[in-house]
Amino acid sequence: MRTGLVVPAAVIAALISTAFPAMASKGSDRVVINFNPGWLFAPKDIAQGQSVGLNESSFKPVCLPHANKIVAHSNFDTSSFALIAWYRRHFTPPMEYAGRRFVIEFQGVSNVAEVYVNGQRAGEHKGAYTPFTFDITEKVKIGSDNIIAVRVDSRQRKDVPPEGVNVDYMIFGGIVRDAALIVVNPLHVDWVYVSRDSANPDRVSVRTRVINNSTVQKSCTVTTAIVDSSNTVVATGNACGTVSAASSYEFTYVTSPITIPWLWHPDHPYLYTARTGLQDSSMCVDEHLQKFGMRSVAFSKTDGTFSINDRQMKLRGLNRHETYPFIGRAAAGRLQRKDADIIKYDFGCNIVRCSHYPQSPAFLDRCDEIGLLVLEEMPGWLFVSGNIAWQAIALKNVEEMIMRDRNHPSIVSFGVRINESADFHDLYVRTNQLARTLDPHRPTHGVRVLGRGSMREFLEDVWAYNFSVPAGTPRPLPWITAESVGHRFATHSWDDEQRLIDQMLAHAAVHDSAAANPKIAGLLGWCAFDYNSPYRYAEKKVCYHGVADIFRIPKHAAYFYKSQADPIVYGPMVYIAHYWKKALTPNNVWVASNCEKVELFVNDSSKGKYSPNRFLSLRHPLFVWDSVPFEAGELKAIGYIGDKAAATFVRRTPGVPVRLIIAPDDTVLEQGGDMTRVVVTAVDSFGQVVPQTNDIVSISVNGAGDFLGESPIALEDGKTAFFVKTRAGQTGAITCRACCKKMTETNTRVSVRFSF
Repeated sequence: MRTGLVVPAAVIAALISTAFPAMASKGSDRVVINFNPGWLFAPKDIAQGQSVGLNESSFKPVCLPHANKIVAHSNFDTSSFALIAWYRRHFTPPMEYAGRRFVIEFQGVSNVAEVYVNGQRAGEHKGAYTPFTFDITEKVKIGSDNIIAVRVDSRQRKDVPPEGVNVDYMIFGGIVRDAALIVVNPLHVDWVYVSRDSANPDRVSVRTRVINNSTVQKSCTVTTAIVDSSNTVVATGNACGTVSAASSYEFTYVTSPITIPWLWHPDHPYLYTARTGLQDSSMCVDEHLQKFGMRSVAFSKTDGTFSINDRQMKLRGLNRHETYPFIGRAAAGRLQRKDADIIKYDFGCNIVRCSHYPQSPAFLDRCDEIGLLVLEEMPGWLFVSGNIAWQAIALKNVEEMIMRDRNHPSIVSFGVRINESADFHDLYVRTNQLARTLDPHRPTHGVRVLGRGSMREFLEDVWAYNFSVPAGTPRPLPWITAESVGHRFATHSWDDEQRLIDQMLAHAAVHDSAAANPKIAGLLGWCAFDYNSPYRYAEKKVCYHGVADIFRIPKHAAYFYKSQADPIVYGPMVYIAHYWKKALTPNNVWVASNCEKVELFVNDSSKGKYSPNRFLSLRHPLFVWDSVPFEAGELKAIGYIGDKAAATFVRRTPGVPVRLIIAPDDTVLEQGGDMTRVVVTAVDSFGQVVPQTNDIVSISVNGAGDFLGESPIALEDGKTAFFVKTRAGQTGAITCRACCKKMTETNTRVSVRFSF
């Protein structure tokens, strides 16, 4: 039994909650205000758009995250979002904020942002994927209306990474992630970096940067309490010192030991909270909360294996683009978290690669919570400019990425080399040095491809390579295959079924090869979801490389990945990769399952109970019944663990589509920019989706939310989806309807509530 000190009520009361909307702790001057609602938007460049007296009658009210243009999910004009736009927001700070500092924070603006406060320029940020802040204190008027104006340039900017030549993904446009206004004491915590102490692994090493914006030197005490999931303090550490006027100081200290610490692991992702308080003399002026996990990771240079907490693990995953149909990258946190859940639970992966840029904090937070490992990378794709200014932005992006994300236990390596780029010695020496300075406890990696990137320039800790799975001991070690299969096996969800099956087998084959070689740390398939791209691989602006379609609806290949998950931890599963609509040539029935044996039935006639018999190096090989005679009716697979039936999957020969089903991922949303996906499917009389149905569906949304999608839209393989987004200050119900001439229409309701 683990024991620890119980946090006194007074201490708990003094600790800040940074949840939105703003909540300040007793004794602390810190307030974090959700700045997502309440913006005005104009999709055009406006002379003096920052002016306080600007006529705003042409502006439209919006909530962040916000796409500067809603587009079709395919075959759209990429120039439609390549524009300059203005965003404006009014706010009135109360008199009680007098004497405090105001910091505006943007998590992501695509792709160049100029920020103004009351007509005065606060600063500029270049880059679509990393966060930035500006101290706007001197420009803010207490007790009066203030205007924050942001000029967003979403045109192609060849002076800003990843641009320079053609890029195999779309950057899109707008203020595409969250924004916040942070109000703090002149003496405040800037950041806290926590790590498992290398010398004493039951202790936590803490670095805390304190800023003193006052005009006098401050004597202060920094105290960090390590709090477990039951709100029990299990360790503490502190440091005292002085911070000169108008300067900063980094305090470094180690906590007391944690008695039997819980280690973070993909199968049991335990998170602690570091609650850091800052005292000015005897008064608490600031608190900062930081989630983290106690764990160690290593890529062996001797045998090539990956281990976590000194236990070897084969890495098995997919790449992910942070892009969505219709809205580009402007997805609310709920959608970002949903992607992590899909990749972890629906696809059974233990790792995801953030291709090819830092992704949403909400996505990474969810990876921490559910135990999905992450390879994260600096923005870029193939191209590196020889221009010094371009490279300076790339270095700044690396710094912003690591400073934001170095506390995430899910991230096992930072990518400090632009994906598939040639050698740029001086730049990559600097990116590696920067990463090891900012985060000395996490390895770096660089992704190469045949013809670009030499072994003599192996500056990172992990050699990552695309489209190759060595049969013997790879050189160099450690080796991970960062991309495989997808771009060479484009597959539409509506393709002939044999193509869908072959896509699944192609993914199984490369993972089987990686599993057969103990010298390879792991392999990631390309990729999780179909995505928009202007590149030559795209068809009508979509790369059909995913194991799920652009709406996140799985193809057969997704179930192969799910079958590799441990049935004890994640549950037994069985899936028949055959629609049983017609006989294939040959009519082999493939089954993906993590069970020990599977029995197949056609119309209740057993075709045999098999042990797995294909791709035998896999953790859970596939099952196949060769040349099964086709009989219209029911196809059933039962998976067994031991002698007990553990999972069942049933197919019926599809009938004609008779009705639509409409299903939101979430039935309750928060007002002010929250979003959810709504899936529409055409089903037969058995309630099963009818594959290859392409009927036209009309969709309407009414009430306390906005429709983000296409209507009318053609079903793809019997399915489609759209999003709904809530408005600022409006609660109630959102009613969604879908109708089709050939099928019974359907509707659903989503509730919208105030968030607290």
